[in-house]
Amino acid sequence: MIHNKKAKALELKTKGYTACEAAHKLNIPKSTVWDWFNPKDKTEYPVSYVNDNLTEQKNSRKESLDIEDFLSQLAPIEIDKPVIRKTAKNPSDYVVIMNDLHFPMQCQKSIDIALAVIDELKPKSIILNGDTMDMLAISRYPKDIRTSFNLLTERIEYHKFLNSLIEVSEGAEIIETHGNHSGDSTFGRWWRYLSDRIGELACLPEIKETLSYENVFLGEYQEYVTMADYVELNKDLVVLHGDVVRKHGGMSARGNLEKYFQSSIVGHTHRVGSTAQRIPGIGRKKEKQIYAWELGCMCDLNPLYGSSPNWQNAFGIVSIGEDDSFSVETVMINGGTANISTLGKSISV
Repeated sequence: MIHNKKAKALELKTKGYTACEAAHKLNIPKSTVWDWFNPKDKTEYPVSYVNDNLTEQKNSRKESLDIEDFLSQLAPIEIDKPVIRKTAKNPSDYVVIMNDLHFPMQCQKSIDIALAVIDELKPKSIILNGDTMDMLAISRYPKDIRTSFNLLTERIEYHKFLNSLIEVSEGAEIIETHGNHSGDSTFGRWWRYLSDRIGELACLPEIKETLSYENVFLGEYQEYVTMADYVELNKDLVVLHGDVVRKHGGMSARGNLEKYFQSSIVGHTHRVGSTAQRIPGIGRKKEKQIYAWELGCMCDLNPLYGSSPNWQNAFGIVSIGEDDSFSVETVMINGGTANISTLGKSISV
């Protein structure tokens, strides 16, 4: 009986009937007729049985799913209970890093937030990462005499800040790195200025000692602040002011990474950004990941000598583990408000 209906259905197919029309005419389920019209074994019927008018309909339907197999994939599953692995919890040392304060053109709101974080976090170290003082008075750039500051003003503002910092840090190590504005480095403004004014006298040991950046600008605070070219937080992470400048945030960090191939935190650009590089292992050399950060600035975003620069107020909190692991949080400051993930809170001033 079924064989006869199949033969009739195939005969209707040669006459141009569709599967639906043949199924209706023979009172047979459409799916059955469809399978007869589209056999999986294409050699079962001669090519002459194919009607050219139906060519476009061939293979237009996806193969039907095995419903039982599909439903079996949705059945409830049983998984062994998870094994709770014990984890090692080692204490971390915190380091707070502030770039480019540029006294007396500091951003006081940003400084107040950083001091509040230091007061609560009690970091092991605090790094003032270059350009703590602007030294605008001795800059070679043109100045407006109506708004220029003198060196005494800069020293007073810096000392006010150091008073507050030493009070809230409660004995934390304070390090200032040499920058291109402040510090004793050969590219800093102080010794370039002196070299122009006193010439060969600057080479005399007693002159170098008397007029050193530490004696003139730190004074009695030399007891609390150590000067350095850079700071090694551990064997894998270095903090330095930096001298690479590229157009956008993160690009200068990338340039510094490519210069030293060392994980680093830099200032100088007054921008925020980061980058990373995987160095594959080969031979005896193990795989390594290196990173670099620009951590913004702590100065006024509308300086006297610039028009709407692309700068960001921010500072960094670095967590150093006993195994030389580390993490870096960039604390962004917008309108006197910052969210500090390390502390799990926001601070507004």
